[in-house]
Amino acid sequence: MQLRSALPRALLTSMVLAASTASACVAPAERTGASREAITSSQANILDFRFSASVLADAGAEARNAVVTQLMYVQGILTTAGDGNGKVGQVELSDISASPDGAKKKITYNASLPVAFPKDRGTPQSYELALPNDVTALDAFNGKYDGRCGHQNHGQGNFWMDYAPKAEGCSLDDGDVVRVTAGVSPSSKETHDKYPEYDLLWADGRLDAVAIFSIVTSNESNDWGYRERDEFLGASKELLWDVHVDDKGGSESVIGHTTITGQYTVGGSGKPVTVDTFLVHELDGVGADFDRQYDELSERADIIMYSGHAGLGKHVNALARKGRVPHEKYQIVVLNGCQSFAHIDTTLNDRRIAVNGSSRDPAGTAFMDVVANALPGYADKLAEVSSEILKAAANADSPRSYASLLDAMPPKHVVVVFGEEDNRYRP
Repeated sequence: MQLRSALPRALLTSMVLAASTASACVAPAERTGASREAITSSQANILDFRFSASVLADAGAEARNAVVTQLMYVQGILTTAGDGNGKVGQVELSDISASPDGAKKKITYNASLPVAFPKDRGTPQSYELALPNDVTALDAFNGKYDGRCGHQNHGQGNFWMDYAPKAEGCSLDDGDVVRVTAGVSPSSKETHDKYPEYDLLWADGRLDAVAIFSIVTSNESNDWGYRERDEFLGASKELLWDVHVDDKGGSESVIGHTTITGQYTVGGSGKPVTVDTFLVHELDGVGADFDRQYDELSERADIIMYSGHAGLGKHVNALARKGRVPHEKYQIVVLNGCQSFAHIDTTLNDRRIAVNGSSRDPAGTAFMDVVANALPGYADKLAEVSSEILKAAANADSPRSYASLLDAMPPKHVVVVFGEEDNRYRP
């Protein structure tokens, strides 16, 4: 738990999650193709970690799922050392092979992992990784090294989040780990001077945004979720003119839903802007009452923003499965939760490929950019991030590049953008 003055500034993966997310780590969806998404960040260098490794798995295990389960521990290795985070959920694998190993099988593979590495850490030429050797025995691994090589803060089943082999005094038995040296090089996917597609955001002459905030600690009015939701509502009203506020109240799984409508001057005339803001308990626990409202809103939204606990991937990937995906409509998706960059699976992309067709949208990025944190988000920055995105999108007459936009984000979050490689807008 972090502190600001005398008030708690809860990390979005704070210890309050320990009791409720013992199995919050969800395996990324299976995807055989390689990720082709580019990545932009003003706070981190985007590097490629390339290495060869092996993992023991159940004889019937799907190879990619077994490898990604092993590589979840890379998050702990990097974050506990202050070295950013890797895009583990969408790691690129090649030369995968499997051979029997007793009642199990041994999978060998080559990996290329994009890593957002903080610029103030420099650029290493190589990086040592000590990965669990056997993903069928992770309970034993976690129990053995919790306290010896890191201290779990999210339940021992999620020890990968706090795994710290570089910690002083940590010793790892050779039979428990696979030791690899990753070659490090600037990523071929890092982009520069890319812009949001402002013309597409305003293609229908209006701007529609959906902002979802979740409770941080408890359902009380002084909770950070309430406070940051209210701050965002205030900033949205200040941004617009001819403002109307419709408080739709709550429902079974929605604490509150407020719609703000107003005007913003674009091209010399007022254009309509609608901002729908939700407050919920936990995103993966919302029911049909939320879905009925969100389905329609998500289909016409230009911007979709989530601010709250990532739930070790549980909540951000729940959002990816919700709503309707519009055909060939450009959207910006903001995932302001702890380490969303690493947690997010391929669902957002896969759903867009299915709707737009693989020939038109081969990587699921032609009509979507994703903004996410590589490191933990702070609860008192939820409104700031969402408001900055909304303000930039509205102000199409003075377009800002992603680099400029990310410069305004909280530095400790190490915010990145991916999926923008095909953006062709230039002011």
